[in-house]
Amino acid sequence: MRFEEAQQSFFELLDSVEPQSVPEFLQWINDSFAVDTGDRGISVINKDENICDSTNVVEANAVLRSIAADIRNELPCTAVLPSENLHWPKSGTDSDIKPETTVHVDSFLYEDDEVDNLVEIGKLSRDFCTQCGSRDIKPLTFISHSLSVDQLRYIFVFLVPLNATMTNRIIIDIGSRLGAVLYAAFLYSRGRIYAVGIELNSDFCRLQEKILNDNGMSERVKVINDDLRGQSSLISQGDVLVMNNVFNFFLAESDQLQCWSFLYENVRGGAVIVSNPSLEEATSHLQLPFKLQDWVDKVDTNHLAARFAGTNEDLFDDVKDICLYSVKHRDNSQ
Repeated sequence: MRFEEAQQSFFELLDSVEPQSVPEFLQWINDSFAVDTGDRGISVINKDENICDSTNVVEANAVLRSIAADIRNELPCTAVLPSENLHWPKSGTDSDIKPETTVHVDSFLYEDDEVDNLVEIGKLSRDFCTQCGSRDIKPLTFISHSLSVDQLRYIFVFLVPLNATMTNRIIIDIGSRLGAVLYAAFLYSRGRIYAVGIELNSDFCRLQEKILNDNGMSERVKVINDDLRGQSSLISQGDVLVMNNVFNFFLAESDQLQCWSFLYENVRGGAVIVSNPSLEEATSHLQLPFKLQDWVDKVDTNHLAARFAGTNEDLFDDVKDICLYSVKHRDNSQ
């Protein structure tokens, strides 16, 4: 049945429901079903099968925030290390971001109330003066290279639910940095998946390994200190690949092109990509040697973002740009 036919059948079904029962019926649909991903693509599952029950989610949220507190003690306020080699984008959607008017505030480490506290105690400013000593001030640009706890929960409970059908699947975080995606994948799945982070910075790798060992995750989760392009075997085995603000701030454009070409050649058909921002936006400044539409199918997730956020507009804004893609099967002989 095509989408249009399914849509028409659904409307006909609604018309057959007693008017006073329609709200209850729609609420039951929202409460009972979610999207699952696997080798057979995107499917709908009964939420009763989802191991990410409310108790587990609450516990996972708490552990993630505890880990964030531990990491804050290990890093400077900006969570940027001297050993990092940042490349400020010269083209694309981030090209207007300038180092002199930009502050790194890691979303995993600092939630909104914690950012407010940093401002109150003078460790962080929200504004800069365009003319020293004047009242001509403008807001600073805040950027983060990590996903927040809310964004992680959205990914692993709504976008790619880590239910029983995902047991022993491989989650790969490209540019794992502080390891937030790895910890979240382990916790929301109750340790039933395998998670691997690929991180170029050795200092961040050591930090992640410490957190993994301290929290009993090291048997199912590991981090590899390497360039993405040296991990073709691993990438070809991945079931879910997570990419958050990847490449643009860390690689020259020539290297970015190589990385995208590498992913195009090595990510297997049937795998799922979670990207923030969208792949279209992340590659808009590059002349890719392939077309995105030949590589992936974008999944419409607006309804999931809306259901996750409810009436919280700020939360909706935080998750609406996290995009889901299904990688197409290609005939490599052509």
